[in-house]
Amino acid sequence: MRWDPINDNVTSYSYLDGDELVIVFGFWRETHPFPDDLGKVFVAKIPPDEFADVVDGAANF
Repeated sequence: MRWDPINDNVTSYSYLDGDELVIVFGFWRETHPFPDDLGKVFVAKIPPDEFADVVDGAANF
């Protein structure tokens, strides 16, 4: 899945790797409050069911 850059200052991609959801992201706006983060790639791994629970919880907040 590819998410396009939007106003939230994050470009990200996600994919399944075995039984983990891998989310790769980076910050792109020059005015990002943490300049050292610009140009770095961050990776988060989470079980897909746990990610779905988090998204569902946020949607029902």
